[in-house]
Amino acid sequence: MKNLIFYLSILICLSCKKNNLKQVTNEPIVSLNENNEKKKNTEVLLKLPIGEKKLIEYNFPKEWNNLQEIDDANPDFSIEKTSKKGYDSIFYFIEKNTDDFFNSLNYNKKEVIDASKKEVEILLKLYDSSVVLDSVYYAGTISKTPNYIVKLYKNGDKYKSILGSGNGKSSFNYLCLATFNNEDVLIDSKIIYYNNYDDIQSYKRFFYIDENLKLYLKDFTVNELNTEIFCKTNIEITEKGFFNKK
Repeated sequence: MKNLIFYLSILICLSCKKNNLKQVTNEPIVSLNENNEKKKNTEVLLKLPIGEKKLIEYNFPKEWNNLQEIDDANPDFSIEKTSKKGYDSIFYFIEKNTDDFFNSLNYNKKEVIDASKKEVEILLKLYDSSVVLDSVYYAGTISKTPNYIVKLYKNGDKYKSILGSGNGKSSFNYLCLATFNNEDVLIDSKIIYYNNYDDIQSYKRFFYIDENLKLYLKDFTVNELNTEIFCKTNIEITEKGFFNKK
């Protein structure tokens, strides 16, 4: 009888250890929000390079005339077959591809930041401070280094209805690159893309991020007749995680 009790005790102990191991290896890592509801701690990884490389491969003039029509239904109409002097066609593809990338991104409204005041003021001044902007929300993680983490944030759709022309207020779709330290404290942020789709006077910024985390930005203004490039900026991230113009 004593032997039977001994063996039963061993079996119970082994069973408990097996169950504990299963909980550690198979249960998802969760945390509790303010309402004590479980949520998964998920991370979206984005692979470098990101953006349209043609942006830095073509030498745009200061200004050029817009084409009246673009035959985007033609199967032979592609960025690879466009002449290096076909600036308007090149610009069309850069905008289309960047907008497609923006639209492909999902965002998590539970992780939100506000872009730096200096960055936001750039957009506010474009329309005499009549611009309203939503906050930006986590869309993906781009890189992790020993000193900082680089994340991409995308604006929400609070002001989606006033994108474009014919409104008393203006708004932008935009992407913000942000760096955090290892304690997840914000170090610095940079708006790398914006577009407001105004048919009369539109402002746009497009970007390319290479494999070494170097940023290339070009800002354009577009009206009904002409497109003008008014700013070019190359940026590197310092060892401390700040965006530094080159």
